[in-house]
Amino acid sequence: MTEVRVDGVELLLAALALGASAGVTDATSAVVRDAADSFRGLVRRRLTGEGQEALRAFEAEGADSGVWQVRLADDLTRAGVDRDEQILSLARELLAQAETAGVRTEIGQVDLRGAKGVQFGSYSTQHITFN
Repeated sequence: MTEVRVDGVELLLAALALGASAGVTDATSAVVRDAADSFRGLVRRRLTGEGQEALRAFEAEGADSGVWQVRLADDLTRAGVDRDEQILSLARELLAQAETAGVRTEIGQVDLRGAKGVQFGSYSTQHITFN
């Protein structure tokens, strides 16, 4: 199995999205919810005023908000959070906990130009017949 490599910002955004509107639900274990809350608090403390505003908007509007996702990514980079190995390690652990609890986590970008019979996402099944 090939390991997917992602940069620090993509990893952080995926972990922060767990706490955004649709990320962590009642069906998710309390451990994952608590870990997501703690992680967001840790990241929030590292951000300046503008970064904290971007994080609040990202949480309120959800991870699908492209504008806030870009602003937050810029703020995470500017604050050096994307290079903090302790925070990145916690993000990896949080995403692993969420996957174990059945929460769908997606990180990274996918380029599907020229692809055929592609399946994208976690926990899905596809049957293909090429003629």
